[in-house]
Amino acid sequence: MIPYIIKPNSVSMFPAGEAPILIDSSHVNFKDVVESIKAFDFEGALDLARVVTFVHKVSHGAVSISDEGVTYKGTLLTGYLASKLMGFFTEGLPVAHYCNFLDNLMSNPSMTSRNELYLFLEAANLPITEEGCFLAYKAVRSDFRDKHSGKFDNSPGVTHVMERHDVDDNRNETCSYGFHAAAYDYAKNFMSGDDKLVAVKINPADVVSVPSDYNNQKLRCCKYTVAFEIKGANDIFKDMHYATSATAAYNPEENSYFWGAIWNDDEDGPWQS
Repeated sequence: MIPYIIKPNSVSMFPAGEAPILIDSSHVNFKDVVESIKAFDFEGALDLARVVTFVHKVSHGAVSISDEGVTYKGTLLTGYLASKLMGFFTEGLPVAHYCNFLDNLMSNPSMTSRNELYLFLEAANLPITEEGCFLAYKAVRSDFRDKHSGKFDNSPGVTHVMERHDVDDNRNETCSYGFHAAAYDYAKNFMSGDDKLVAVKINPADVVSVPSDYNNQKLRCCKYTVAFEIKGANDIFKDMHYATSATAAYNPEENSYFWGAIWNDDEDGPWQS
């Protein structure tokens, strides 16, 4: 047993020979710490309260935090990955799903692909799923078929797979072969007429390249699953009252619309879906 104080919005523990451990109700494990103390599981309570120990535990030893920073299996993480992981703790959010994301990311066979994905994630600010995948978005036709060829069904629940070596891994080839997905605003602004917008789930291991144009807001991958439709995403076009012979398109660099032609940068290649 260790001395402790439990208040409605804080817990203080005083382990022998250590500095006091103080957490408040914003801590991601606050309720679990309280329950562990009530069950006289003081070691469990300490593990849950300590950021360093908890991250190491939920990542099965893969992620560690020390004075040097955040590491994954001994490799120091910098920039986006490190700040994101610590941000989850600072904001009192769960971290297990992010540790799963790191496992998947490090399973990507290409270091180049992994580094490019960081650029996309920073630009797109996309949600991460419980199993360590992330959500991106696609504009599709009103019948859920892909906009380029009409051959690929993008109804919710459908998974598409292609050989990784058939996806163009050259970042500087901005329009090329591969399954495409994008940040929410980029995909939404690519819609026209009665198009639909769908969210797709992508394992970071399946990302191949992030084209260098449009601020890293789109990617090419070899596999994705359609998660769900974003209802009402094309209402912006219905409110414009433009002529039926014209098509509205959005230029993210100038934050403006233009008329008369389809801005089809992301709709090329026979494997586009």
